[in-house]
Amino acid sequence: MFSLNHRMSKALSEQTTLLIYAAIIGIGGGYGAVGFRGLINYFTYLFFGRIQNEIGTYHGVRTLFVPIIGGLIVGLLVHFFAKEAKGHGVPEVMYAVTKKKGSIRPRVVVIKALASAITIGSGGSVGREGPIVQIGAAWGSTLGRFMRIREHHLKTLVACGAASGIAATFNAPIGGALFAFEVILGNFSMANVSAIVISSVLSAEIGRDYFGNTASFPIPHYHVSGILILLLFAVLGIIGGLYGAAYARTLVFFENLWDRIKSLPEWIKPATGGIIIGTLGFFFPQVLGVGYPSVEKALMAHFDLRMLLILMVLKLFITSITIASGGSGGVFAPGLYQGAMLGGAVGLIFQMLFPSMQISEGVFAAVGMSTVFAGSAHAPITAMIMLFEMTGNYQLILPLMLATVIATTVSTRINRESIYTMKLMKRGFDIIRKRTTDRLSSFLVEEAIHPEKLCLQDTMTLEQAYTKFENSDEWFATVRDKEENLLGSVSKAQILEELRCNHGNGLILSILPKKIGHVSSKATLSEASKIMNQLGLNYLLVIDKNYNQIGVIGSSDIIKCYKE
Repeated sequence: MFSLNHRMSKALSEQTTLLIYAAIIGIGGGYGAVGFRGLINYFTYLFFGRIQNEIGTYHGVRTLFVPIIGGLIVGLLVHFFAKEAKGHGVPEVMYAVTKKKGSIRPRVVVIKALASAITIGSGGSVGREGPIVQIGAAWGSTLGRFMRIREHHLKTLVACGAASGIAATFNAPIGGALFAFEVILGNFSMANVSAIVISSVLSAEIGRDYFGNTASFPIPHYHVSGILILLLFAVLGIIGGLYGAAYARTLVFFENLWDRIKSLPEWIKPATGGIIIGTLGFFFPQVLGVGYPSVEKALMAHFDLRMLLILMVLKLFITSITIASGGSGGVFAPGLYQGAMLGGAVGLIFQMLFPSMQISEGVFAAVGMSTVFAGSAHAPITAMIMLFEMTGNYQLILPLMLATVIATTVSTRINRESIYTMKLMKRGFDIIRKRTTDRLSSFLVEEAIHPEKLCLQDTMTLEQAYTKFENSDEWFATVRDKEENLLGSVSKAQILEELRCNHGNGLILSILPKKIGHVSSKATLSEASKIMNQLGLNYLLVIDKNYNQIGVIGSSDIIKCYKE
């Protein structure tokens, strides 16, 4: 296969070859989305005897135990075959792109598809976009590694797979491409545009062939005019931003709560979550599964205020339980659901407060979907464009733009992390820092600290120290006293220079700087570099949170990390 890729690169330009791969990924992602939706309906029919869009009206007794059975199957699948298939999928793709050079295990495609389809099919309150993003990304990664393409192109193909999944699932080719840029890659590099757009377009066309070229959430056309009505949408943006931030924090709270349960094996936890899901679903089946029929009812103004608020709160709770207990599925669709209920409720309240104004609660529900997604995901451009595509109503664009950017602004003031990056931050991986354009600010001192391979005693003479260097391959060594306190660092070149000046009998302490600088292990390399410049030093002692000296960071370590 390497020879095939090599021959293609010889016959065609590198960019053309990449576009061919992007087209293949787009077609595969499109059919993958179609197959995944079919798989969801298969398991839903297997568990409930009806398709996914009909479980919101099911009031049978099997609702009490089906989520438990589904949770048990998912727990076993994830625990024994692919642990990265647990949860909502998008953070794992972001981690693979940023940390693992775009590498995703091929088995994730199969396990994620099965686990998510079973979770959704058995009533779990999750969406299908997270799984299809991870499935499409894994397909792009697998093809890229099979063809042995270069690392930066592999990341592009992973993003192509993610874009194709979103585009086909929601008939949103622009939104799919923007999701890949804004969420998966974290930047809008022109080098990636052509490939991602091609994947998104081809995938969306395949989705249209199977699902039709219609808006995902058609709503009556509503003309928005006047500053006053826009001010009401601005208020909705503030409320949606607050709710989006609360949605992300609630999810993390329940994940931490479930993680603290050590008495149960990991594979059985989804079944325990299924007990709660089944109980709530028995009384309110509208919150089971993806829940799009209920979203459509909110958009068509078929719910009263009481029901809108009940479904919003229950969806928040049951989604958090599904994900936290170990279920597999996305958080985007539940966010849209909650946003529709929130927006519809706000619209109804405004109708009561301002009866003379022609206020459509359905339009507020549609804009509410965008505000909650933007507020939780910190992706305003993707949110406003996707909701425009999913509703097919251009008249919404002004309130969408206004409310969405306000929601994002409010949410980012509360939460530094998005609903996707919070999970990575909990693992200790700061993806926001890693994505910064300043490379020195994207690395911590503890990531670049030079390992202590050669240690010299402060009582050694320079000749003895040079002998130590000669017997090792190191060019730098730390210096410690008899109590093992770290005093500083010396280089082989320093000692050699002293020997040339006939200072061989001098103590190694004599060449240590008079003043020593310190830096926290959690500081960035940019901060460490500034301290070195201010003190006129070429290295600093590194201290941990308890002020223990744990090593040395030198200018050469910073340069090495920057180049890598």
